Amino acid sequence: MDKMKIDIWSDIACPHCYIGKRRLEKALEQFPHRKNVELVWHSYELDPSLPKKAGTQSIYSYFAKKFAMSEDEARRTQSKVAQMAKGVGLDYDFDNLVVVSTSDALRLVKLAKESGLGTEAEEVLFDAYFVKGQNISDPAVLVQLGTSIGLQESEILAMLDSDKYLSEIKKDIEYSENELGLEYIPFYLFNNKQVVQGSIPVEDYLKVLNEAYAEWEANGASSEKGEVISGQSCSIDGVCSL
Repeated sequence: MDKMKIDIWSDIACPHCYIGKRRLEKALEQFPHRKNVELVWHSYELDPSLPKKAGTQSIYSYFAKKFAMSEDEARRTQSKVAQMAKGVGLDYDFDNLVVVSTSDALRLVKLAKESGLGTEAEEVLFDAYFVKGQNISDPAVLVQLGTSIGLQESEILAMLDSDKYLSEIKKDIEYSENELGLEYIPFYLFNNKQVVQGSIPVEDYLKVLNEAYAEWEANGASSEKGEVISGQSCSIDGVCSL
């Protein structure tokens, strides 16, 4: 049986993407037809200019430099985001977060999707980045995370030693911006119609789920776009709301 699809554009470095994942999961726990819903993960890299090799820069100095604010202001901002995360049971550790490129992490998600493990890959990468302070651009870390969800070490290393999935990530970004009008992530497309830009409360996810599923059950995948619902998000230039 086909499943209703929820297409999701996100980056591992987006704090609201992980918070949104948790809230959507809590909504799905209450949704009676959750077995007929498929999450389809797409890539949106917020800062392709970041290096793959970790430096000494903290997330606070990174934001201070990028957005012309003081490090104290950046620290206060991240503290507020961490409090939001606690509300869904996530313990963000911004003090130990490693600021690096997410390109290879996003490629790992692509590899995992081929084995039906995209959601599992997103989870371990988010946890490694925001909670455990791991370097998600380090090949050894990516191998450890990938094998923990069932991928083979050899296929992960082969992927990392190639350009595989880079063009797919570029296509994800171009399609989301040019065809869907993406301006913020997380970006959700329920049944090819209902757009949610940002993380919204659990009850709102549940409402969208019910509406989208009823239409999918009656008519299949939609061919028209619906209204846009906005929530807490990170803009495409990396500014995250509070």
